[in-house]
Amino acid sequence: MRFIFVLIYLFVMIYFIVRGLYFAFIPMLIIALGFICYLPVHKENIIRATKKKLIEAQKKKQQGQIIKPFIEINSSPWYVLAELPGISVDMAKRAVQLRKENGPYPCLDVFLSVLNIKHVYLEHIRAVAYVKNEVPPINKKPT
Repeated sequence: MRFIFVLIYLFVMIYFIVRGLYFAFIPMLIIALGFICYLPVHKENIIRATKKKLIEAQKKKQQGQIIKPFIEINSSPWYVLAELPGISVDMAKRAVQLRKENGPYPCLDVFLSVLNIKHVYLEHIRAVAYVKNEVPPINKKPT
């Protein structure tokens, strides 16, 4: 969807150049450059916010408080998944690639087993991550 928006934006800019409407082209160019410069900062802000939430969740867990999961596995980019404990950058990129190839993960257990996460990290990942519209495993009967 973003790709289509960018193409439309570029075509409008080209149209303004061809028609000689520089008074409209220059502001559009400035806005486009602003977005291009903001993209790396936006990614860093997301990573920083995720790290902060993970630290807060770990403190709540140590105090025995209830933690509400906040990282949705099927919609998070690789750089957010890489912030989960026990998941490296390569594992996160592989998880996103598998998600693109095979569709969304049906449940958190499938995600954890596909990445072969160490048992030390399972409890904390289960506390902070979730799968929207989770499908129960086939071998268990629904209650």
